[in-house]
Amino acid sequence: MTVATLAKPDYDVLNVVALKKMASVPVIARVCGRDTADADAALARLAETGLVYLADGAALPSDEAEPALAEAASRFYAGVRQDPLIASLVDRFDKVNAQFLKAMSAWQLIEVGGRKITNNHRDSAYDDKVIFRLGRLIQQLQPLLTALAEHDRRFLTYQHRFLASSRAVDGGQHDLVSSPTADSIHNIWFEFHEDLLRTLGRERTE
Repeated sequence: MTVATLAKPDYDVLNVVALKKMASVPVIARVCGRDTADADAALARLAETGLVYLADGAALPSDEAEPALAEAASRFYAGVRQDPLIASLVDRFDKVNAQFLKAMSAWQLIEVGGRKITNNHRDSAYDDKVIFRLGRLIQQLQPLLTALAEHDRRFLTYQHRFLASSRAVDGGQHDLVSSPTADSIHNIWFEFHEDLLRTLGRERTE
């Protein structure tokens, strides 16, 4: 099978579509840090080459998307993969990620009488402690995001997204901790982790 060769603007757009599984033009533009006209034009090119499907104002990745992204990432991010600072920060991220997963589990489940039950979020003191933990973990992620942004400025959008969602959570919008349908802290972290693995040419281990 011939793998499509992506230009960088098209890689950025296809990467977002693959991370989100389905995304509209405004969402793609916001996450890429591009205007909607550029995102729309990139989607048209990707659809012509069979890398995305367009339906009802949204884009979905085709089976050919992942091989094309992997090939492009190996070209665009060779420098990232050889950067010793990033390698060191990624090693730390693996530990921070494990702590993040525990914190998200603590947000979703609480222990009562030795049993784990769904958190009904009536204990604001408990929830505030988990939110504080998540905030600390996001702070620990910043050096890696900054180092990645030295190679590709698009990684700065993760910092902006984390900041916006964290501020909303601090303002009482607690659905933005883990909502599967919003730009929640959980979704941003998950997308970053997938993006990082693709950038480094690695497979998910957990």
